[in-house]
Order: sequence, then C-alpha cells, then structure tokens
Amino acid sequence: MLGRLRVQFVLASTFVLLLVLTLVMGPVYFLVRSSVSSQMEMILDVLIQNDGYMPTRTVHIDGGTFISVTEEQQYEVRYFSVILDEEGEAAMINTESVATIDDEEALKISRQVRILGAPVGRFSYDGSRYIYKMERRPDADLIVFADWTSRYWIIHQTMYYLIIVGLVILLIYSTLMVALSTRIVQPFIENQERQKRFITNASHELKTPLAVISANTEMIELENGKSKWTEATMRQVKRLGALVSELVTLSKLDEKDEIVLSDVDVSAVANEQAESFEEVVTTQGKTFEKSIDDAVIVKAEKRSVTELCSILLDNAAKYCDEGGCVRIELTGGRNARLSVTNDYAAGEGVDYRRFFDRFYREDESHNSKKSGFGIGLSIAQEIARKIGARIQVAYKNKKISFSILFR
Repeated sequence: MLGRLRVQFVLASTFVLLLVLTLVMGPVYFLVRSSVSSQMEMILDVLIQNDGYMPTRTVHIDGGTFISVTEEQQYEVRYFSVILDEEGEAAMINTESVATIDDEEALKISRQVRILGAPVGRFSYDGSRYIYKMERRPDADLIVFADWTSRYWIIHQTMYYLIIVGLVILLIYSTLMVALSTRIVQPFIENQERQKRFITNASHELKTPLAVISANTEMIELENGKSKWTEATMRQVKRLGALVSELVTLSKLDEKDEIVLSDVDVSAVANEQAESFEEVVTTQGKTFEKSIDDAVIVKAEKRSVTELCSILLDNAAKYCDEGGCVRIELTGGRNARLSVTNDYAAGEGVDYRRFFDRFYREDESHNSKKSGFGIGLSIAQEIARKIGARIQVAYKNKKISFSILFR
C-alpha cells in the first residue's frame, strides 16, 4: 500500500511539474523562433526596397518600421540577389556578400525559385540555409536571398538547451520526491491504518453484544414464544451483523497483497450465482432472466469474480421495482462484459457516480425499506480494481445496469 501510494504521488507530482515546464519553456522557444523569423523578414524587406542591395542608411519599411544600417552591419548579413527579366535572363546579379555562391549558381537558383512561384520560401544549399522573397515587377522579377544558417542553429540550440534544462529539473525533482515521498505520504498511511484498526476493533467489540442480544432474544422466544418485539430485535441483530461483516470486508480489502490472476471461467461462475439468486428474485414476485455466453475465460481471480456477481445480483434483487425484472448477461469476445440490470423507475435524475461512495444511499432519510447500507457497490468497485477490471453504471428506459468490464 505504501509503495503504491509513493509511486502514484511521485508520478502525479512529476507530471504536474512537466506540464508547468512545458507551459513555461514552450512560449520561450516560440518567442525566440518568432523573433528570428521577424528579423529575417525585415532583412528581406530592406533588400527588396533597395533593389537587392543592403543600404547604409536609415530605412523605412512598410508598416512604419525604421531600421538604421551601418557599414559594419552590412557585412553581418550574407545575402545575394537576382533580377530576372521576362525571358529568364539576368538583368542584375549581386553575389558580393556571399562566398559559396557565384553568379552562375545564383542565376540557376533564381530560375528554380521563379518556376516554383512561391513569393516566400526556404531551402538548403551546400550546407547553408537560405530564406528568399520574390517581388514581381512589370518587366522583371526581383528575388533576394539571405543566409540564416546561424540564426537557424540559434533556434535549434535554444530548443536543445530548453529540453536539457527541463530534463535535468525533472530528474532532480523526481529524485528528491522519491527520497521524500515516504515522509510525505506517511501521515496519510498512518491515518488510513488508524481508520482500519478502528473499524476492525469496533467490529470485534460489536460482535460480542450482538451475540448476547441474539442469544437472550432466542431464550425469550423459547420461554414466551415469538412476538413482534422479538422478531424486530432479531431483524436488527441480523442487520447489524451484516453491517459488521461488510465493514470488516471493506477494511481488509486494502490489506490484501496483489492478487495473482489466472484463467477464470466467468460463464460457470455467472451460471452458479444466477441459480442461487433466481429463487430469491422470483419469490419476491419479480422476473429473473439470464443470457450467458458459454466458455467466457478471463484473467482474474475466481473468488473475486464470484463476489462481484453476488454483490451485483444482491443489489439488483433489493432495488428492483415490484413486479420488475432482474437480468444477468455475460458476453465474451475481446473484452468480456458482465452486466446485471433491474427495473428502477425512481432512477431519473440520480447522480449514479455517488453509488460507489461508501455508505451512500439514494434515500438520504434512511427510512427506506431497503436493507442495504451503501457499502456493497464500494466493495465491488475495490474488488474490480484489484483484478484489473472496471465497473460501470448506466440508466436507460427506467432500467439501471451495473457492468463489469474484464480486460
């Protein structure tokens, strides 16, 4: 129990930290990328406005932006530009600011860009990365290219370092959480242990007076015969006895070691439980139906599957409407499904998620004639979790259905 809670705590807290790091570092990366892209677009706009050359003055760009370019800054930008006439011949080629591309290569690249027709784009050439922009003019096309290799690596290094920093933070945090998790979860474990000890001790203490009350009542009945008072006393003794047993079962569920799963014939278990409850249901004036596929085998524990069937059938028998129908159904296939359905006209608007809360009863007045305590479905949910199954509840056409989905 302690180990499982520690793992869950560490995983949950690490996931939250990962989410926070993503929300913080993600925008940082996109801001850097956006800033670099804006700079390159600005450079291309300057080149376009100056017919493919980098000026040494203050430049006004469409949109109200002013850029001051010094003579030194001219050499910081590696670029080349070409003007192609209508026949595809070069009216101007400027390759003074690049060393790896000559006039012939610049003309060839420009013609390929013109054929593609995209006004803006990116490409790699001889190990370098370029971004280009094309401006169509009445008698020619101006195409400018800027080398953004260094800026490209700035973006990728930013992403690389952000990932490394994030992983280091996660590693340090996870290590600290693993070291401190025992101390952090220990109070919760101790509190749960105290609750379980209280339930167990209280249950044992209640058994003795219940046994005495039962024995004394039986003696009174032997001497004076049965009366409505002795019968009422015996009914309450049985109710309290059942409550004590369910409390003990509930408190011990978490104490069990991990269940060893094996092949279980759910069809045989379901048929056996159906036979046991059919008479209980029919003697109450209700209808009992079953539809159980043959040879449905699942990985589970036979005792747990039996308890699940018993709890769901007992719940259906108690809460089925007068003259209603209880139906058990088992379907095989890739994911076996065991369902128990009963008529329940009063189920409209009920919060079915609370049905699995301990001691929850839909009739909050506790004056219901039903004999349950609101523990059975909680026990069923815990048993299902132990064997790796899921329990679901659904309400449709005035019928309520509880289903076990086996893996």
